Amino acid sequence: MQVKRKLIPAASIVVLALVAVTSLGVKDHESQERLAHSNGQGTLKIGNEQFKVNSVIVKLIDDHKAELTLVADITIFLTATWSNRAESQQEFDLDMRDSDSRGGFEGTGQVILGNDGKSITRLNLKGVSRSTKRAVEVSFQGK
Repeated sequence: MQVKRKLIPAASIVVLALVAVTSLGVKDHESQERLAHSNGQGTLKIGNEQFKVNSVIVKLIDDHKAELTLVADITIFLTATWSNRAESQQEFDLDMRDSDSRGGFEGTGQVILGNDGKSITRLNLKGVSRSTKRAVEVSFQGK
């Protein structure tokens, strides 16, 4: 009888500890930043000018901010906000219409990550340069 009295509180403590650790682990997983990069082929069109895009880096930050780096003959840094597309873990919509975004670009786009979550399968952006008012379009396919 004494064993049961000691066993029930001990089992309860173990169960509560497991639930707490599991919920903390889920919160940590949800708050992890995602960094993806790929080499590949793409184009950056700014008005009538066209540049070959060799590499793209996308960092998805916890607070739904994104940082993009396009490596071409020139290097472009952009900021955006991201949201999940169709509740997929690999497809994200990008919005660069906020006046706080750096890079002088106003537009929208989409990034699709590979199954590993660390590579970029495809990136598409369309918008306008804030300074020159010229159309800007990015199309990139990762290897």
